[in-house]
Amino acid sequence: MNTELRVAQPAWLADFLRARAAPGDDRGRLDEVIALAGENVRRRSGGPFAAAVYDESSGARLAAAVNVVLAAHCSLAHAETLALALAQQSAGCWSLAGRRCVLVSSAEPCAMCLGALCWSGVTRLLFAAARADVERIGFDEGPRPAHWRTALRQRGITVAGPCRRAAARRVLDDYAAGSGPIYNAAAGCA
Repeated sequence: MNTELRVAQPAWLADFLRARAAPGDDRGRLDEVIALAGENVRRRSGGPFAAAVYDESSGARLAAAVNVVLAAHCSLAHAETLALALAQQSAGCWSLAGRRCVLVSSAEPCAMCLGALCWSGVTRLLFAAARADVERIGFDEGPRPAHWRTALRQRGITVAGPCRRAAARRVLDDYAAGSGPIYNAAAGCA
């Protein structure tokens, strides 16, 4: 029985991030997470998703992550949950509250990632692809309240998206065209 959880990001990610300065605006941040998702697909190191957390006061990139569900053997290893966890660990606190942080994602959050957002302490969510784009290639995004944007706003989290949708859809299409595995609860492990 395992008593420790280890979820590593692909080795290429650190070099990818080191080679570029943190983008200073929303378009640059969206382009960065879409590029990360595309690189994850190109290298076949995970699903077609990426996310990053930026401190809006300083402009610093606090964390970035790509989806590693298959490599980690863990359905929790979505890019958004990992980016939030890495940012919180970097901050030395279980919450990012008290800072103005934005979670930027290559896709609209699934049911699990939406839940993680509620307790993360971020003040803003910015995403690229729409839920329909992700479901179109076969992923199950799970149940979500109809008024999820209002619910986040009531928690002090503003939402913008989809933005840069066409670019994010290309990454999803590349993943599907390359026969990337569609993993969800119904599929199980092969």
